[in-house]
Amino acid sequence: YRTSLLHFENCIKYSPTSAWAISAAREAARISQYEIKNYQKAIFFHKHLVLYSHDSEERIKSQKEIAYLNFDSLQNYQVAVVEFYKLLQMTEKDSEIATYKLSIARAHYYLNNFEQAQSELNEVSRLKIPDNLQFDMMILNGNILVAQKSYAKAIFIYTELMKKFPEMSKKENVPLTLAVCFEENNQFKESIEILEKIKDSYKPAEYIELRIKRLKERLKNQPGAKGLHRK
Repeated sequence: YRTSLLHFENCIKYSPTSAWAISAAREAARISQYEIKNYQKAIFFHKHLVLYSHDSEERIKSQKEIAYLNFDSLQNYQVAVVEFYKLLQMTEKDSEIATYKLSIARAHYYLNNFEQAQSELNEVSRLKIPDNLQFDMMILNGNILVAQKSYAKAIFIYTELMKKFPEMSKKENVPLTLAVCFEENNQFKESIEILEKIKDSYKPAEYIELRIKRLKERLKNQPGAKGLHRK
């Protein structure tokens, strides 16, 4: 594979805009990405396709690969943001704009740029988007609020998620996250109630039992425990 890449690259250097160079870049991108997993090389060849391919769909596909390789494979979030912004210039579809904006928001979240991440989400909320993207947006919004220690606001988001998307929330462990938020907000009784509901379906069950036990001890030792003080 590595030897073939050298020949493909030489072909591209010899005549960058030729049909042979486009074909070479296409195959070299596939080999780099899937066979030897050299993601930097794959990005190099995809960039060539973005610049020189006469097929608009291929240019968009390669730009997507560049963005997601930087995001998922290289965790190079700053570069990924730039590449996703390029994708935004290539579409007018709300669902695609929302998908790219969500990825930009996630990148900012991973970079601890929480305000910018929230700003991107606010733009997504104004678009007409399918349920799966609505779910992803709310999950990320909740995660941002947790990172900012805004537990009361996160509790509201996660509670709404469980109402609107009960099955998806269960798969993504939203009830457990909600229980953690209640605990961090010193609402131990509410946290226990959530954990009691999921303990029979959560694996390992011992983990939930241990958390419930610890929370009951904290509730017992809480100031004003007799009155089940809530913050």
